[in-house]
Order: sequence, then C-alpha cells, then structure tokens
Amino acid sequence: MMSKVILDASALLTLIKNESGASTLEDMLGQIVMSTLSLSEATTTLLQSDMSLQECEECLLPLISQLIPFDTSHALLTANLTKQLKDKDLSLEARACLALGIKMKLPIYTADQKWTELGLINVDIRYTQ
Repeated sequence: MMSKVILDASALLTLIKNESGASTLEDMLGQIVMSTLSLSEATTTLLQSDMSLQECEECLLPLISQLIPFDTSHALLTANLTKQLKDKDLSLEARACLALGIKMKLPIYTADQKWTELGLINVDIRYTQ
C-alpha cells in the first residue's frame, strides 16, 4: 500500500485541471492529505473561474482522503516557517502546507517549482511536473 502524501493547492489544481503532472498525482488518489487552509486556497481559485461553491465541493472533496484542520500547533509551526523562509515570498497556504509536511513527516507535492529550492532540511518536496 502506498503511503500518504500531502498536496498543496497548486498540486490539487493540477489534478483537477488535468495539467502536466496530473497523471503522477492520479496514482496517489486514496492517499491524499491536505490542510483545510490548502483546500480553501484551491476552492478560492476555482470560485474565481466561475465555479459555484457546491461545484467546488463536489469536485475537490472526493479527491482528498484526509483533511487536517488548521489548529493551534499547525498555526505556530506555520508562523515559525514565516521567519525561517522570510526571503522566499511564500503564501500563507504554502507555509501551512510545508508545516503540515514537517508535522506529519510526509512527502509534499506541489506544482510550484520554486519550492524545490527552499533548502529545507528533513522536508520531502516533490515537483509534480
């Protein structure tokens, strides 16, 4: 059985839009873990493309095996990454996703290539394309 993986919002959108790298992510269906903050970011992007909230729910939620609430410890770890990665221009969602990967010790998939150059130790970041 494949182990769990974390997707950021960009990777989830890659899967939804069937962009380059989607086939790799399709192999992970049933094992996808996401932060509620990442779900919010992906939903926001889809809402801006004229999907309804119900359509977003019906499209996104079946792909995610486990949603992790953005709780106190996750918030504090995310904030600590803000300091550590201050020159990297990462969004709150990106830092929250990285924090979740650190917390759960799981590989993180992203469609954002700049993540591969963050220089974080003990974080398994994988580029989807």
